[in-house]
Amino acid sequence: MTSEIKPSHIVESAGGIPYRWIAAGKATSVDERAVKASKFAEARASHNTSKRKRRKHKLPLTEAEIHFRAIITQLEVCLVHRPKYDDWSWPKGKLEEHESSRHAAIREMEEETGIPVALGPSIGEVEYPLNSEGKNSKHNKTSGAIYTKHVVYWMAYPISPETAKSREQAVGTIKPAKTSEIDEVRWLTIPQARKLLSHPLDRDILDQFVDRIQEGALKAQKLIIVRHSKAVARKKWNGTDANRPIIPRGAAASFALNQELGCYAPQKLVSSPWLRCMETLEPYAWHTGLEVEQLPALTEDAFAADPDASWQCVSDVIDDLFAETDGLSVAKSAVRVGTKAVVKISDTNDSGNQSGDNTDKSANADKNKNSASAISDSDKNVEDSTASTDDSQLSSQKDGTDNAVPLPAGSQTVASTPESTSKQYSRATAICMHRPVIGGIFEHLRTMCASKSLAKQLIAKSPYMPTGNAVALFIVKDAEGPRIIDIQRMAPVVY
Repeated sequence: MTSEIKPSHIVESAGGIPYRWIAAGKATSVDERAVKASKFAEARASHNTSKRKRRKHKLPLTEAEIHFRAIITQLEVCLVHRPKYDDWSWPKGKLEEHESSRHAAIREMEEETGIPVALGPSIGEVEYPLNSEGKNSKHNKTSGAIYTKHVVYWMAYPISPETAKSREQAVGTIKPAKTSEIDEVRWLTIPQARKLLSHPLDRDILDQFVDRIQEGALKAQKLIIVRHSKAVARKKWNGTDANRPIIPRGAAASFALNQELGCYAPQKLVSSPWLRCMETLEPYAWHTGLEVEQLPALTEDAFAADPDASWQCVSDVIDDLFAETDGLSVAKSAVRVGTKAVVKISDTNDSGNQSGDNTDKSANADKNKNSASAISDSDKNVEDSTASTDDSQLSSQKDGTDNAVPLPAGSQTVASTPESTSKQYSRATAICMHRPVIGGIFEHLRTMCASKSLAKQLIAKSPYMPTGNAVALFIVKDAEGPRIIDIQRMAPVVY
């Protein structure tokens, strides 16, 4: 007679990997970081290859490989130390009552690191028995466990103090974690973080984070498409369709959606000028002080008359996300500094490994230099000097060692962020429109998706998405044009 297995109770949690650019070239030992980045990339390549082929000589690095290693030298991620478990992990925590996973993620990351963040592309999720929390186990089987913890992770980047202040009323006040929960915060390079992480599942999440980097996620811009909240039924409305307002239930959804939008910190709001769309974005505009730009091409009548013009309007909004600003040169300069170091290390290795073959050595070195030159040419408008950014946390790094931020008793260290932070990372625009317009726009957006599974998330039949809901698209732009690499659907939590 077998004993009855009790149903598993899921404890929902959320968190992420906050990342930031090292002040390009300001921190010492860029060459040492390049060596570690090369070893990390080679170990990763060996692990991903089912059959290792021995080669007499290493092949020259491709342009993509140089770019990837350059990023690894100049990017830091944030780990936290939990004294209760004496472990190093990613900032995360349980969902509070009536809280979405995305809001819990930004709340926990800010509580534990002291830095306000905005969400980027999703990374992945893990599940393990709650009683194994803090234990270093490679095999956390959840079958038969009464309490199971489910954690969803996002990429996250710091936002400026001004942006954090403007969205505070939208997402709510976030208080620092107690030192009994988090007593130390460290910003580390990816190879350093992998060594310090205490748990295999956290290293798996780091691997997925690196996969996202190779997809181009660091350059992804956010377009948040919102369907207006529930409006008065047409047959019950005596006025014009343009002036048909949302109902009280729709107003509640709009107010709740306000908190979800805040997790992505959009700095631009655009909408159809019809009342129900404007009212849907009104709570976020009111809380943040942002103006809502009206686009007449997004009304139902305009779409019915000229669908192509409506799509061109949205396409222009996407193009605007990728418009150059001086702040973006911080990331570009960081990559350029890393590129020089990676090519230097690669050339040195080629020289040592191929000292008996001058022809191959010269050819490989030339190929690496040509690859670096191609990357440099694409950013030739960027100055060699780095744009202003805060480097105070890096001053103690003499040789690329751990960047520890110990917390004073009774308080959480709030790491400073540069004033131009919001310009150094991703941008976000929220755009509100009507159901028929969304259907037409989705037809175009599906062709931009990086995979068929992503395209299926943009529903092809009416109503496309419920009223008061939104979808966040993460778009990268390359030589082939805009490409969607992640889609996140969000629904307001109304209670």
